[in-house]
Amino acid sequence: MGARKRRRGGFTLLETLIALTVVGLVLGNIVMVTRSTSEAYDEEMSKASLELQLDQTLDRIALALMAASASSLQPGVANPAFHSTLSYAQSLGVQDGAVIHGAPERISLRIENGEVVWIERPGEPGERIATWTRSVREFLEGELPNGVDDNGNGLVDESGLAFVIEGSIVRVLLTIEREGAGDRRLTYTRESLVRCRNS
Repeated sequence: MGARKRRRGGFTLLETLIALTVVGLVLGNIVMVTRSTSEAYDEEMSKASLELQLDQTLDRIALALMAASASSLQPGVANPAFHSTLSYAQSLGVQDGAVIHGAPERISLRIENGEVVWIERPGEPGERIATWTRSVREFLEGELPNGVDDNGNGLVDESGLAFVIEGSIVRVLLTIEREGAGDRRLTYTRESLVRCRNS
């Protein structure tokens, strides 16, 4: 009888290296898919949050201006001018044939802080201030400070919050911008038309 060949158990070094390479590639792909899915989710959440913030701010502004007396709007300059601050008084009703107005109020853009603020009794004792939103751009989306109507809306160099008065209708334009995933800027702009009371 000849010598028997002994059978070796286990893997060769080459087989082990190939297996480790395949496992590394699979794990690398799993990490890349997980990371890109996580970044996409974060970006979608940032977009949704920004859109909600924009909608809520415009709703607050609209509710305040709907109750305002159109004759109380200050400054009262009509279209094509815009204002980043609008003062008004709410019409509370009529007594003895005269319109009763509430306390003076103001909605204003504070550009240095990128905030929209509401002020009741501005400059008076007992003045109240509330911040309605942050992350407002200095200029409306698509607009540059160059004396030209860059975004084609009939206004020149309008700020991130712009009020345009057209009789008893106020057009409100608002742009909010924030950092998104991957150092990308998320910018959203909305416009709302609000009809004030005619009194």
